[in-house]
Amino acid sequence: MLVRLVWTPRRAPLVYPIPPAPRTAVLSPLFRGTHSVRIFPDGWTEEAKQFEPQALVGSLRQLNALDGRAAPSHAVIVIRRQLDPGLTDANRDSLWKAFRVPAFEQVIDEAGVLLATECEAHDGLHIESSRFTGLYEKVQTGPCACGRGTPRLVCSPQVDVMRRIAAYAG
Repeated sequence: MLVRLVWTPRRAPLVYPIPPAPRTAVLSPLFRGTHSVRIFPDGWTEEAKQFEPQALVGSLRQLNALDGRAAPSHAVIVIRRQLDPGLTDANRDSLWKAFRVPAFEQVIDEAGVLLATECEAHDGLHIESSRFTGLYEKVQTGPCACGRGTPRLVCSPQVDVMRRIAAYAG
């Protein structure tokens, strides 16, 4: 008798930038839910709407497609794979216009494991895994305004300033 073994990735818990996580709708099957985080693997559905999330998590494409159909009160988190382009100032501006809440960026691997995350200070991406690789202008190793001491990948002084300006809205 042959038994076929199928490897299924272990779903990672969502890491919210400012703990504890509020009522959060995750539009991706890559994560594991908790008491305040619900997974909606089919994206924005009537069930997700009825959940009345205070924060949304999804790809930039998913969040842009919502086109005002959701009204989170805390934040939006854009998840991306490490080879995908990062959020631009134009992306952040568009998300702000659509949702009127701060946007945070997170980089995940194929299984949803967090590789790098943007904190509430919007001062680069904190490196969470040695598997993260990124093409950034500099790595900062000093303490971040959020209080964490992990290394951060940052783009340029102009991006740093814009992110800090955006952070005051949160």
